[in-house]
Amino acid sequence: MRYERSASFLRDASRLPPEHYVMFKDAVYKYLLPAIEQGAHTGRVPWPVRLRVHKLTDTDIYSLTWNFASPDGRATFRFETADDGEPILQWRRVGDHSIYAHP
Repeated sequence: MRYERSASFLRDASRLPPEHYVMFKDAVYKYLLPAIEQGAHTGRVPWPVRLRVHKLTDTDIYSLTWNFASPDGRATFRFETADDGEPILQWRRVGDHSIYAHP
């Protein structure tokens, strides 16, 4: 699986306090990527409850919440397929609840 970061994600990430971005990366590496490796994105296994991953209504975009308290930590992503058939996880936004205005 390949990974891409949108311009919006990069802009959002640059605005996050460093400790918040560390919390995001920790959740991704400890919980999200292992779940994807086990097939959570295909429905073979459930998403980690800790991350509250869900698909946003009427979109192909997923949301994950890595922290509910201060800081309110959320990110959006979607899956695409490269021309060679390889799956791509595209990070779209990262920040707080306000990212849902334009996920």
